[in-house]
Amino acid sequence: MIIDNKIQRTFSGPLTIIGITFMFLAVTFVFTGIWYIAIPIFVVALFLLFTWSGVVIDTENRRFKPYYMVFGLFKRGQWISLEKYLGLTLVPMQKVYAMYSRSNRKIKSVSNDFRVYLVDHHKRPAFALKICKTEELAHNSMDEFSIWLKLPVYSVKKH
Repeated sequence: MIIDNKIQRTFSGPLTIIGITFMFLAVTFVFTGIWYIAIPIFVVALFLLFTWSGVVIDTENRRFKPYYMVFGLFKRGQWISLEKYLGLTLVPMQKVYAMYSRSNRKIKSVSNDFRVYLVDHHKRPAFALKICKTEELAHNSMDEFSIWLKLPVYSVKKH
């Protein structure tokens, strides 16, 4: 069985806003007839908006491929054997985006998610296999991966 999980956008947060702005600029330049400026801006906008990372898991051959989907069309990555990894673990993640205004006021955005990782021989998380919004969904996904890949589940050590 082949499992394909989109992990996350490569360029998120402010770079997504820049990509949308470049897209509008490219459309504006097309309507004004300035094609030689519109095409490079459009290519940069497509790159910023449609590039993401993911992982393909081949359960029958016990291998996985972390990849980058460039422009939403080209998948770049190499196959790695699952024999190099001890098991799976669940890691809670928190992303914080902070921005300061001109009057030095801080605006902060926080997002939480849970990631299922492969555990390497040093018992550390190595590659993310899936990102889930809730802990229950992440536990269910980790249990499914454990059955499909025949790998044990490890708990995260807190220091």
